[in-house]
Amino acid sequence: MRHRRIPLSTKRARKNATAGYTLVEVLVSMLILVTVTSAVFEQINQMQKKSNSEAMKGDLSQEAREFVDQTVRDLHMAGYPGATMYSDPLADPSKVAAGLVSVSPTQILMEGDINGDGYVSSVNIYYVANDANDPACPCIRRSAARKIPGSSLAQPSSPTYTETEHAFPPGTDAGQSGEDLFTFYDQNGNAIDASGGIDISTPAGQTVISSIKTVKINLSLLASVRDPATGGPMRASMSATVRLNRQ
Repeated sequence: MRHRRIPLSTKRARKNATAGYTLVEVLVSMLILVTVTSAVFEQINQMQKKSNSEAMKGDLSQEAREFVDQTVRDLHMAGYPGATMYSDPLADPSKVAAGLVSVSPTQILMEGDINGDGYVSSVNIYYVANDANDPACPCIRRSAARKIPGSSLAQPSSPTYTETEHAFPPGTDAGQSGEDLFTFYDQNGNAIDASGGIDISTPAGQTVISSIKTVKINLSLLASVRDPATGGPMRASMSATVRLNRQ
């Protein structure tokens, strides 16, 4: 039987073809794979951080909007129903809303038919700088209780309240938001100084309170955790201007 002679060059080619990759080639390939995979996962990680950041900002903005919207609704009903709606308003003072009762840069006490049910409520919206039993403070709380006969400044407070958490301390000093929580204006748009607090307990206070025609709400919230995307503090701010139509 005759055997076909295989050329030496063909033998070498077959040997090289079955030899596989060298260790250096494998290491280089692995390095490239790791580099590409790391870049891909880094992009995924950044996208996840951005997504989490946007979700947290959305929650913070929603909480701010809920507080502002609720306060606007309350203020629109402040002073309703008024004494002029009754032939004898003194017969049952609990049916008459006094409107704004006490104001300051961080607090509003008012009366109005806030639920549209014909009953007057005493509504208190106030800033709480700290509370040992509430880690969500600084915060803003709102309570509402049915008005009873007696002084508007001595109405019972409700044991329950809604709370807007992690408020940025209002004010213009260092470490504060830069604006008061509430600012007040007369019918000509002039700012009314309420820095010391004003209420209706005196004729002078009644005069100032009655001159308030517009209230501006300035709310800033600071998240309890840092922004996952930037590592910095996360803040949401919202404001609204309310015209008091019933005073």
